Order: sequence, then structure tokens, then C-alpha cells
Amino acid sequence: MKKKFIIYALLILTVINLAALGTFLFHRFIGCARSRVDHRQGEGFEQVKRELSLSAEQIVKFQEYIKAFRAELDSLSARQNDLRRQLVQELAATTPDRKRLSEINERINRLQIEAQERVIKHLLDVKAILSPEQQEKFLAIILQRLTSPTGPGKYLRGD
Repeated sequence: MKKKFIIYALLILTVINLAALGTFLFHRFIGCARSRVDHRQGEGFEQVKRELSLSAEQIVKFQEYIKAFRAELDSLSARQNDLRRQLVQELAATTPDRKRLSEINERINRLQIEAQERVIKHLLDVKAILSPEQQEKFLAIILQRLTSPTGPGKYLRGD
């Protein structure tokens, strides 16, 4: 009886420890990554606002564009992730259907093209609310971000 009790106690403690470890790892890697992205996005917008000397009206408009742009990209990203899952599921099949793989890949490519078109629209929307001098600075910032070693995206997402 005492041996069974110890085995059950160890089993329960193991489950509790694994749950705690899983929670810790989730918050460490996923939770913090989200916080870092939100923090960087806020810093990026503040930098653009400062460098371009945006007026109050421009700031409001810029934030409206950012909100709509992020919603569009989040939707596209979710659809891409769903297609990627389908791709992996098909790849995991005993005999993957190459035609289906090709179709899924084509749909992913179309969504990537659509995302790039949304980026261009966003940049044109932002550019339209800027003065000619601000446009020059804005495009210089975009060029710098596109060619930086850390990669594009910070300002393209409206950060």
C-alpha cells in the first residue's frame, strides 16, 4: 500500500512539474516574444513620428492606417499558417499527393503576393498624408529598413 502511494505521489508530482515547466517555457519564449514585438512596434512608430515631425492630424491618420494594415496582414498570416499546416499534413501522408501539394503551394504564393500588395498600398497611404519633405525622409527610412542586416518589416508593418 505504501509503495502504491509513493508511486501515485511521484506520478502526480511529475505531472505538476511538467505542467509548470510547460507554462514557464510558453511564457518565456512565446509570451516574451509577443511583448518584444509590441515594444519594438511602439518604438518604431515613435521613431518615425519623431523623425518626420508628424502633426497631430497625421499621427491620427497614420495610426488608423497602421491598425487597418495590421488587421489585414494578421488575416493573411492566419490563412497562410492554415495552408502551411495543410501542406505539412499532406507531406506526412504515406503517399503525398503531388498535385495537392502543388495547389497548396500555389495558394500560399498567392497570399504572399497579396501581402506584398497590401504593403505597397500601406506605404502609398502613408506617403499620401506626408509633405514632400516628410515623404523623402519616410522613403529613406523604408530604404534603410529594407537594406538593413536585421531585415525588412519594422516600418513596413507601421512600426
